[in-house]
Amino acid sequence: MTTATAHAAEFRCAVEARDGFVEEDDAGAITGPAVALCRSLADQLASPATPARLVVVEPDTGTGMPEADVAFFSDALIDERHLTPQLRAGPAVFHDPVEVLVPDASAVQRPAELAGRVVCVMIGGVGQAALEHHLAHLSPPPIRLSFREGDEMRDAYNVGRCEAVIDQRSDLANVTAEPGVNHLKSRVLAEALDDAPVRLAVPVGSAIRLDGVKLP
Repeated sequence: MTTATAHAAEFRCAVEARDGFVEEDDAGAITGPAVALCRSLADQLASPATPARLVVVEPDTGTGMPEADVAFFSDALIDERHLTPQLRAGPAVFHDPVEVLVPDASAVQRPAELAGRVVCVMIGGVGQAALEHHLAHLSPPPIRLSFREGDEMRDAYNVGRCEAVIDQRSDLANVTAEPGVNHLKSRVLAEALDDAPVRLAVPVGSAIRLDGVKLP
């Protein structure tokens, strides 16, 4: 990564892929709030005439950090890519609540009612962390069914192997997008368990002051 003054030709933003924040289609077109955010930072930290370029980073793929002036990364991605020594993380630029998804027909109305129920989570994911931090005290505790692949977790939920899924909102959207052969209809509980925000980050050697950046 470099500082905002090092790219005279363009201002580069490395962006963690999140539904609702940034998406890249098969043709390479990038859309979402991250586009306007990158443009706003380019105006502030470079100039209005400087082109803003986004580099979308997919979680669970690759290592390290693409060359960029700023990054929009979650704490989980920073940890996954061992970037803590290289980055200074600042304020949240996108909030992604950690929520509970249940079938429409479920009697569960609050997370506390998951006591003794089978709950699907991703291994090492924000859902697992939220379950362990907020629900492990329930008696009996929820029965955790863990997965390494999101598709496997979605399929297990759709066929009734688990009674709920805990994950960040952007990933729960992927679960409900494909209701499976049973055409399962689902709802999200009103009470969120946690937040998995995307943060503005800059390299440790950058001249950019995080407390001086104005977010739109």
